[in-house]
Amino acid sequence: MADARRLEQVLVNMVANAVKYTPAGGTIRTTVSQENGSIKFAVSDNGRGIPQEDLERVFEPFYRVPHQGTDRTPGTGLGLALAKSLVELHGGRIWAESEPQKGSTFYFTIPIEPRN
Repeated sequence: MADARRLEQVLVNMVANAVKYTPAGGTIRTTVSQENGSIKFAVSDNGRGIPQEDLERVFEPFYRVPHQGTDRTPGTGLGLALAKSLVELHGGRIWAESEPQKGSTFYFTIPIEPRN
């Protein structure tokens, strides 16, 4: 059981971030799989990536990864914080893996409730 509109919002926020931080001609991939009693969603890109020290902070409200140069990427830093709250309200987990200059993958899981 899940709120489909809220899960859609989580995916939209994750894909929107991938679009923002992936250069023209880049690649964004979404996947869904089932593992360990959960549905696992992933959004991957080959954008600029996130330094290790910032990976956990990207889920904090208003936090934006500092970038060198004249970065004018729009946003408030609320999309991933909201996504985290919605995933956790569903009993799930959200996290990211990234390598600077190679891209990022954002994941979240939602537990599957057994059908009676």
